[in-house]
Amino acid sequence: MDGIGLFFRFIYRIRRWLILGPAFVTILAIYFSSNLPKKFEANTTIFTGIMSSANVQEDKTSDWNTTNNAFDNIMNLIRSRSTLERVSIRLFAQAMIKGDPKKDNIFIKAASYNDLMQYVPTEIKKLIKKDDEQQTVQNLLNYKKEERGNFLYELLNYSYQYFSFNALSAITVSRLGTSDMIEIKYSCQDPGIASQTLTILNEELITEYTSLQLGPSNSVIDYFENQLKTIQSQLKLQEDSLMLYSINGKIINYEEQTKQLTTISANIDDKYQQSLMDFYSSRKLINKLEAQLDTRAEMMKQNKDFIHTMSQVSLLTKKITELEMIDQTNNPDADNIPRYKELLDQSEEKLYDITSNASNTQYSKEGLSMEIVIQQWLTNVLQNEKSKAEISALRDRKKEVDAEYRRYTPIGPNLKKQEREIGVSEESYHTILTHLAQAKLQQKNIEMISATLKVVAPPLYPLEAMGTRRRIIVAGAFFGSLIFLLSIFVILELMDKTLRDKNRAKKLTKAKILGAFPGNYNLSNRGFAKENSRIASSYACNMLQNHFNTSGPTFFNLISIENGEGRSYIAENFRDYWEEKGLSVQVLSYETDFDTESKQFLMSENINDLGVTNPKYQPDIYLVEYPSLRQCSIPKAFLQQAQANLFIVKATRAWKGSDQVYLDDITVQAGNTPVYLFLNNTQKFAVEDFTGQLPPYTRISKRIYELLNLGFTSERNKNID
Repeated sequence: MDGIGLFFRFIYRIRRWLILGPAFVTILAIYFSSNLPKKFEANTTIFTGIMSSANVQEDKTSDWNTTNNAFDNIMNLIRSRSTLERVSIRLFAQAMIKGDPKKDNIFIKAASYNDLMQYVPTEIKKLIKKDDEQQTVQNLLNYKKEERGNFLYELLNYSYQYFSFNALSAITVSRLGTSDMIEIKYSCQDPGIASQTLTILNEELITEYTSLQLGPSNSVIDYFENQLKTIQSQLKLQEDSLMLYSINGKIINYEEQTKQLTTISANIDDKYQQSLMDFYSSRKLINKLEAQLDTRAEMMKQNKDFIHTMSQVSLLTKKITELEMIDQTNNPDADNIPRYKELLDQSEEKLYDITSNASNTQYSKEGLSMEIVIQQWLTNVLQNEKSKAEISALRDRKKEVDAEYRRYTPIGPNLKKQEREIGVSEESYHTILTHLAQAKLQQKNIEMISATLKVVAPPLYPLEAMGTRRRIIVAGAFFGSLIFLLSIFVILELMDKTLRDKNRAKKLTKAKILGAFPGNYNLSNRGFAKENSRIASSYACNMLQNHFNTSGPTFFNLISIENGEGRSYIAENFRDYWEEKGLSVQVLSYETDFDTESKQFLMSENINDLGVTNPKYQPDIYLVEYPSLRQCSIPKAFLQQAQANLFIVKATRAWKGSDQVYLDDITVQAGNTPVYLFLNNTQKFAVEDFTGQLPPYTRISKRIYELLNLGFTSERNKNID
């Protein structure tokens, strides 16, 4: 609560500043704001259709981030530099074409038009086509260059009130709740300019938004279409290359063909091994039988018919073997196999006939039937000849199969490589085709959304001006100056080391405060100065009464650090008060009663050694006034023999570090004798901290005293009698 009370006292002390300062600033604000220009506001509403428009995409879930992003895009597009530049140039062209120097119209006021014509140079006026606004805009765009000295560039970037970026930045855009609508507002001093600015802005917004939305979409579609054509060409080349490679390699079905080739190779190997076995076994039997036949076998071998027929057998056997090793479905000679076999059978029968005629002995040396031996020999000779023919045919066929193996070996990897490349191309083709379909779907969706961007409420020509902000300016000036002054005084209060009152003096000096003496009063309260001084003296003297010496005179030392602290003045007031009470008081001053420069003063151990006291006359109280501590020091004995030491300081002075050194030294030298700080030349409320309320006791002063002491609900004193 002490802090609150101190705050109220602080406010009361600077009350004149807090009243006069803001009042002066407020009067200035009222004066300078009396001629504020009037502004006209126009507004328009645009339906965006971002959330409620038709959507061709399957996913219709609401994404608030996407929705907010779409609204932000539109709002930022409205405030973008490119959009405002187009609006500014079109607005300038329209004002130059539609303006009338003699009367106002819905496009621009006559006064604004006349000001504009004085500002526009002749070279710009030549670009204006009164009958063709579009051509005028194009002329201005061609003229504009981003360089100093270019009129249009300076018009946009300097602070011209209607056509600059700074002026158009006053356009405000906001979304109406959570709806699909946005509201645009703009205010300026010309009602025609205000409405026409929003009209042009709406047109530019729809054009720019559609262009920005469809531009990237068209680029994406063009990209995917070009990529699709490239992939199609590449895929066609790859497929044609595969087909040509298959034709050249005679490949219809690589897997089946290699499978058949493997089967044929296995059959040839099996049959080749069988033929070898038959060949060697028949050769062995032939040699054995020829040993039994002696010369008959040799004779039959030299028989021309036998040799010719055996050649036919060998040729037919080889031919049949070759035909049987070839795929019958693709072999045109397969139908001749039965005929060849029939011829082979005939040749074999012929050989049997030849060998039968050659036999003229019934038995061999071993006693075997010669006919049987010759038949066995012929059978093995035929078998041997057939085996030889088969081996020859199978070897040739095996070479052909090996050649096919060598041909098929690189074909497989090449086919897989080309098929893999075709597969990658096909996958890329399908991916690009899918992305192209999505891009076209997105483009159609953008077209539908862009089509819903419509002006619901076009801007109207404002007839009445908006209210000025004069009240806000005046109120801002008042409260701003009040807060500024209060802040300055708070900072000064926190940094200030002036003693001023009991609380600050106690905080700064850490000493005991005996009391306070009032200073000069203003004119209204000057008549109560003497009474207030008497009350302050009464309080201090009553507090010192507790230190009276009952066995002799009482000594009180009056000490100060510097001259002019009010020691003599306080001593006189104390003497007057005590003399009114019937006490005898003697004031001993260093100026008249003793010499502080003498050896006697410096070496004295008792105040009576100075010879200033009269043994025949002993007053009740001695008030000893010493020079300032900066001039000389006070003997320790004088400080300890006194009943109390009064350290008198002006409340209006700042407490310095050297002052604290003096106070601490006096306190130490005084020993058990108390040292009190006594404030002089204080304000009235500082004295009232000790004495209570001082005169005058008017109703206002009493109420102020109660408020400063936080007596908000206290009752006033009443005479009980």
